[in-house]
Amino acid sequence: MALRGRNSAESNAAALADLYEQYYDRVTRYIAARIGNRDLAEDLAGDVFVRCAESIGSFEQRGVPLQAWLFRVAHNIVIDHYRRSSRRRNVPLDEALELPSDHEPQGEVEQKLIMDRVLQAMAQLNPAQQQVITLRFIAGLSSEEAGSVMGRTKGAIRELQRTVLKALRGRLGDDLEKVRFGVGEEGTQA
Repeated sequence: MALRGRNSAESNAAALADLYEQYYDRVTRYIAARIGNRDLAEDLAGDVFVRCAESIGSFEQRGVPLQAWLFRVAHNIVIDHYRRSSRRRNVPLDEALELPSDHEPQGEVEQKLIMDRVLQAMAQLNPAQQQVITLRFIAGLSSEEAGSVMGRTKGAIRELQRTVLKALRGRLGDDLEKVRFGVGEEGTQA
């Protein structure tokens, strides 16, 4: 999906519509994980696409994937949100993450306890570590795309991800494997 520059507004609109269809849910999950409020995340995700629509005519393909640009805009909107609200909340990922449910009360209680442990472990990560986990596993970006968003190489992203997962496995053990992130298998590839 490529934008063609200023002269083809129709193709840019079509590309933006495709981008919206393909990435709205991922952008919403990313924002929800960063701000801790699913309803507000949906509003802010809409703002991401409005901002993209406003600037799509000036977008130039410079080797940065379009989705990386989209998540950079989402990141900037999250930063703007924090500046406006002037307070930062902990990141409750339970709104963005899903645990498999067997619809049995005992299983649901066990899953809630696992999620509480995951949230406590995630809260101990630094902002870059939280962001790499959010981009890779909740938003489902590749290492290269996450690197474009964070201003790092894909190798640096893989190393940061490896370090974070090792730390989380040390704290959570097998419970980490029971967490199902909001994306498919593509979100777990390096």
